[in-house]
Amino acid sequence: MEDFNWLQDMIADDDLGLLNVKKKSSSLTADEQLVSKFTEINYFVTQYGRVPDKNKANISEFMLASRLEAIKSNPEQYMALADYDEHNLLPEHQD
Repeated sequence: MEDFNWLQDMIADDDLGLLNVKKKSSSLTADEQLVSKFTEINYFVTQYGRVPDKNKANISEFMLASRLEAIKSNPEQYMALADYDEHNLLPEHQD
C-alpha cells in the first residue's frame, strides 16, 4: 500500500486556497430564464427602436424575433411577462 502523506501535506499547505472549490450556483428557474430572454428582446427594441426582424443575415436578431413570436403565441408566457413588457410587444390580456 502506498503512503499518501505527501498528499495530506499538500492539502494542508494550500496557502493560496487553490483547493477551496466554490459551490456551483444553482441554475435559473424556467421563469427566470423566460424573463431573461424577454429582457434581451426589450433591450434590442430600446437599442434599435424597432422590433427584431427574422433577418437571416443577422442570426442574433433572427433568434430574438423567433423567441418573441413564440412568446406571443403562448398565453401562459405572455401573461407571465406582462410586467416586463416595456414596449407593449405582447398581446393584451384580461385578468
